[in-house]
Amino acid sequence: MKKIKQILLSMLIVSSVLCSAGCKKEEEVLMMKDVPDYSNFTDQFDFYGYHSLHDGVVKYDDVPIVLGPREEFLSIEQYQLYKDVGMNIVYPQSTLKIDSKMQGGREASWEIAKVEIDKLVSIGLDRVVLYDEDLSWLGLYESDSNENYKYELECKEGSRPSESLIGDKPGQYATLDDLDAKVEELLSLYAGYPGVYGVCLADEPKHLYVQSYAEVYNSIKRVSAKNNWNIYPDFNLNPLNLNGFVYGNYYPYVEGTEEPLNKDASVSFEDGMKRYQQYIKNYLDLMQPGMVQYDDYPLRNGKLLPTYIPCLQYVAEEATDRGIELHMVTQTFDMRTNGTQSTRKLTEAGAKWLNNMLLGFGVREISYFTYYTRTENRSDGESFYDGGSSFVDVYGKPMQTYYVMKDIMAANQKFAPTLFQFDYQKSGVFKSQTTAYYPEHLEYVECNTATYDALEKVTIDKECAMVNELYDDEKGLYMYMAMNITDPQYQGSLVYQTITLKFDSKYDYALVYRNGESGIYKLKNSTLKVKGAPGDASFVIPFSK
Repeated sequence: MKKIKQILLSMLIVSSVLCSAGCKKEEEVLMMKDVPDYSNFTDQFDFYGYHSLHDGVVKYDDVPIVLGPREEFLSIEQYQLYKDVGMNIVYPQSTLKIDSKMQGGREASWEIAKVEIDKLVSIGLDRVVLYDEDLSWLGLYESDSNENYKYELECKEGSRPSESLIGDKPGQYATLDDLDAKVEELLSLYAGYPGVYGVCLADEPKHLYVQSYAEVYNSIKRVSAKNNWNIYPDFNLNPLNLNGFVYGNYYPYVEGTEEPLNKDASVSFEDGMKRYQQYIKNYLDLMQPGMVQYDDYPLRNGKLLPTYIPCLQYVAEEATDRGIELHMVTQTFDMRTNGTQSTRKLTEAGAKWLNNMLLGFGVREISYFTYYTRTENRSDGESFYDGGSSFVDVYGKPMQTYYVMKDIMAANQKFAPTLFQFDYQKSGVFKSQTTAYYPEHLEYVECNTATYDALEKVTIDKECAMVNELYDDEKGLYMYMAMNITDPQYQGSLVYQTITLKFDSKYDYALVYRNGESGIYKLKNSTLKVKGAPGDASFVIPFSK
């Protein structure tokens, strides 16, 4: 009954953006016992800032600039601000780093981190992911300091690199038990301490470390289970990219190719995708994790990144096939690369575009890069600007993004109990023949090819749209995300579009979620029309009497 009241209250909100005809009286519709009800579920998103804490020091070309006392930046007030926006995991990276190379060694660095963890726990932020550099370095096979040698390792067709942490070379361990003993030694410093939730294992590891990182990952799982530590090993794989990025991070050799990839060679999308798929599969095959996570930032200066959607499609399919969760690090920043702007400032439309896209692919955890404007900048590499893109600036002052994302994350949490019962199935992209702004970001996407199980036809009147199918196998219900995926930098009537969904004739009604609100609609001829600007999405569950 509580859920029914919530639906009734939200009807007026949703009706302004949805078109349907022949609606029965609300009371009659709402009393139908066949209305899908997910009010008993309590699932929630996990949200965190990939760069979440800041100690008052910024660096430019390795030169430190002190903005103020550490205590002001790592304060209860700043932690509360982080919590209030909707974050429920803390991943501070370098600020709470455990490292034997720091002054005083591991024990001294842990004592510093422990003070901050106690403060976080005191306000209810009781899941902290530490960065243990000594643990992370295990997977990098530290005895090999010559990176060029690592690149030249022979990788046979379709095979994994032969480097393992187990063996008789310098830096290797004689047995898995010996590796476990080392991992247990490192973890024992902080595992079991209140608030310690996990450790960062790797950020964008190359293909060369698939064997060694998988061994460390599984060692953490074994040691954690043995000691009842419940340590969560976090890892972040690479996104799909092309050309030089493929050579360094994916595979010089790939099944079906006769020659290794030259370091400076250009790569076709098809070849790059093959190498990327091999990279993802090999990590997941060896790790056997409960999730897969990667990052990608599509809001480029000018155009949307054309590999973003096919990358999401592939990794989401892999997650579904393996029965694991899909996690994602997404954009909240304005970045320059070697002095040239490479990503654009995040707007409200851009934030909606990014978040709705991820929801439609069944993402269960979202990290935002960055919460703080990143504090390490280089004139010859990446530099980050305070201009409203980050949640807060380098002084900890909330920017526009803070308030935009607070609303979006709150809406996502309201939707989570329903969304999390559905698993991603398939994705289709639809492109108009006459467009105001040609959707160049669909360069590598096959369009108008999806075949859905409960949806017979999709038509659009402008630009481009995505319709994703998700499925609840417990209730036997389908959900369809219908999203205007036109580049969000374009707004106005030329890109405000209508998506028409023609369902199987057995469906009479639709339960529709949009921006955290919901409503029930009578279908006319099994058809529903949804309207929206770029980035807007409706999540539709068709049902019958």
